[in-house]
Amino acid sequence: MKEKVNVLAKKLKPYSIPGAITLAVVLITLILKGIWPFGGNRIDYFDNMQQVAPLYAHLWDFMHGKASLWFDWYTGLGTNVSMSISAFSMLSPFNLLLYLVPRNLILESISILTAVKMVFMSVAMYALLNHKFPKLLYPVKTAFAVMYSLCGYVILYGSCFTPWMDIVALFPLLMLALDRLLTTGKKLFYIFMVALSFIINYYLSAMALIYVFLVSGVYILLLCERKEWKKHAWNLGIGTAAGMGLSCFVLIPVFMQLSGSQRGNAGGSIVSQYLGWIKGAIVTDGSMAAFQRYMMLYGLSFVLAVILIGLKKYKEDKKMCRVMACLLGIALLPMFVEGINLMWHFGSYNGYTLRNGFLIAFTLLCMGAYYAQKMFADMPLEKKYIKCQIVIAAVMCLVYAAGYLLIPQNNEILATIFFVAVFITMFIVYLRKLKEEKDEFNVKSVLAVIAVEVFLGAFALIGPPKFYTYEAYQVGDYVQYANEAYEALDIEESATDRIVNPDISLNANYPLILRRGALSSFTAALESDTQTFAKNWGYSKYFLWLLDSGGTVFTNALFHVTEAVNQNDLDPALYTLEKSYADYDIDSKEAPQEGYKLYSANYRLPFAMTVASSFASEDLGVDWVDLHNKFYTALSGDKEPLVKGMSYSVKKSDTVLEYNTQISGNAAVYLKIVDINNRNSDANASWLISSMHVYVNDKEVPVPTLGDVENTAYFTDYNNNLLYLGCFDNESIDIRIEYDDPWYLKVSEVSFAQLDMDKMEKLCRAYENTKCDVSYTNDSLTVKLDGSATKNYALIPVVYSKNWKVSVNGQQVQAKEIAGLFTGVKIHSGENTITMEFEPQGRKEGLLITLATLLILVVCLVIDHFKKINVPAWIQYCAVFVWLQLLNAVVVAMFLIPVIAAVPAFLYQIILKIMQIL
Repeated sequence: MKEKVNVLAKKLKPYSIPGAITLAVVLITLILKGIWPFGGNRIDYFDNMQQVAPLYAHLWDFMHGKASLWFDWYTGLGTNVSMSISAFSMLSPFNLLLYLVPRNLILESISILTAVKMVFMSVAMYALLNHKFPKLLYPVKTAFAVMYSLCGYVILYGSCFTPWMDIVALFPLLMLALDRLLTTGKKLFYIFMVALSFIINYYLSAMALIYVFLVSGVYILLLCERKEWKKHAWNLGIGTAAGMGLSCFVLIPVFMQLSGSQRGNAGGSIVSQYLGWIKGAIVTDGSMAAFQRYMMLYGLSFVLAVILIGLKKYKEDKKMCRVMACLLGIALLPMFVEGINLMWHFGSYNGYTLRNGFLIAFTLLCMGAYYAQKMFADMPLEKKYIKCQIVIAAVMCLVYAAGYLLIPQNNEILATIFFVAVFITMFIVYLRKLKEEKDEFNVKSVLAVIAVEVFLGAFALIGPPKFYTYEAYQVGDYVQYANEAYEALDIEESATDRIVNPDISLNANYPLILRRGALSSFTAALESDTQTFAKNWGYSKYFLWLLDSGGTVFTNALFHVTEAVNQNDLDPALYTLEKSYADYDIDSKEAPQEGYKLYSANYRLPFAMTVASSFASEDLGVDWVDLHNKFYTALSGDKEPLVKGMSYSVKKSDTVLEYNTQISGNAAVYLKIVDINNRNSDANASWLISSMHVYVNDKEVPVPTLGDVENTAYFTDYNNNLLYLGCFDNESIDIRIEYDDPWYLKVSEVSFAQLDMDKMEKLCRAYENTKCDVSYTNDSLTVKLDGSATKNYALIPVVYSKNWKVSVNGQQVQAKEIAGLFTGVKIHSGENTITMEFEPQGRKEGLLITLATLLILVVCLVIDHFKKINVPAWIQYCAVFVWLQLLNAVVVAMFLIPVIAAVPAFLYQIILKIMQIL
């Protein structure tokens, strides 16, 4: 037994060393930078903080039996998260570690989770290199494996979107499986890896599959005899189809959701979209975009030097030179030709310039390994020299780390200059050594230098870099704020008793942390019209955010908002303070000075209400006043409006509008300003963004926004719709709007309206004793309420989609979307039990495809075990014909045309910029 253990340990040792080195680099970085668990700092910023951690909280709840994998009750008035399962790699085996993490430490644990993935990357890459290049020197294999796990892509994006790292970690195994498929014809490993990849993350796996398609094309066309093409094409096609078939239980629901979501509405025909892609400049503008592009090559200077020398040294091997040229084109062209990059990203990307950048590092490392195996002999190196080298390298790394920690905040331009200078310097050094020493070059003599180069980038980029310019939403302690508020204020969990955060200090995904239903959401592909209707109701709109800011006391009552959590004080006319707590015990510059307060809403309506069935056919329009009044009339029977416009006198100067108006009765006043040229666009598309200040009776009105609860400049990215000015009772008020520039008045359209608070109170009292019993499970809702001859239609504040199976008193009925944010159901007189069960569209069909694929696969394996399956030649010829046509189409459309179009597109953009300057 002991002998077997020793043999196993001996076999595993070569694989463990790359992982150990990667782990050491990451741990040293975490320790020196004081990142959790070695300090109060964190690895996360951008999407890891605002999307990934909240969704991991949902995953944590699912693993502990407290949530449905496919559905989230808390965000967006009920949200389908089928797309998020795959887009955020929620079914990755790495996420099993989350089960062991305390829920309130999920955000902090991203550092450990990412470190584990990086260790696996180096081990997986070593496994590929060891299999494909067995004669490559062990130190070089180890170095290249570590370079993969610490490549520019990983250190750049790992801290801001760790779900992509799962695919990066598994990608070498996918390529190992592809190699096995092409060299032996055995498909099972490849099928499994394709299936696993698409189950984990459809987006990066689709990119990986394009790469597999292109690289296998290069291999088959340039390195295989023509008679073998049909066999390879068939094996590749059937293996890929089978792998994707096995993943359909995840893929089909993902695509069903995307097809009807706001994320899936690209707009325009595929031809017009394609023309837009190839019109892109050679590279994207912006220093951050440039930095991301250049960093994809960082740490690979030695590899590039080896490739360049190898191409020159072995130029007589024309066939292999053509292969290498093709691989370089596949890997590097997306960095420089924007049209190609856009097609890798399926048409668009936001924030992350090269989401497929790990393919660059992988390609170059494999090419470098090919030549390094031929170029480098196992030459001895004196131990004294090795020790000296290690000591010098360690000192250089520590000096750099100390310097980095001491330097002040700078910018990405300086960072780009620094890292490009390091890369170019090291590249020249390696190139000269390789050229001068030729066959006498000892690769072991530069390993410590390579280690220093890699460490420089890793230390700077693991955790929030000092040279990033952060927007408020990109970095912060929003998850901790929500956890602190949840614990300190003892906020009750509920899917149906909703909460609101008017000052947006908890970002958009706080409901997932609080386990409390809300309108806010930025984690999933919402229904295509949800955001638009929320805007119509008076809530703010930005990018793919669904926001709490805006709305009215009436809308909050309609959505059954019973509490508010806020840093700013809320108007006692609308809310009653329940609890508050003192300063946060968080060592962070972002920590608020006054803690959070929990309020109860003064005006409440039942979770579900009844109206006449004729209301379902009403034209509810897009005007918030009209929308409010139609719902109010339907609920109350009162034909007098709840919300009405206000008469006023106005004085106008160059930059100021002064209004005087008389409030009749007790009313809440709301202001709305729109840019007449950008009515439906985001705030940042308007000159009016943050260009106005509003005063009521000479008191400035707060306009809290994400990252600044004390902001007063209206409107902002995150607070750009209805602005609450206060409650007034039979009094005259003065409203003053000051603009930053006289020109802004020309495009500004101002409107006011008052909401009758007496009518609001009367409505709430009328429904006080209305029967509405609500219960829910992880993916279902049961509402019990009474109907009548005149009120025979139920309005339930849950976003309707085709995923809902609705029944009334046990009989399935057809529900309907009402005003975008409600589900409408026809009911009967007397008692009604309405049941809504969530069933993701495509899940059953996807599961059937998965099971059918699995069954076919098992049957084929059994048959093949007893009698080898011989595929008819004509089928293989059909396969190679289809494969060749697809390959030609992809190469022409994805590479050839964009490359040809890139130069004139670039010149055209330069001309446009010159014209703008002139």
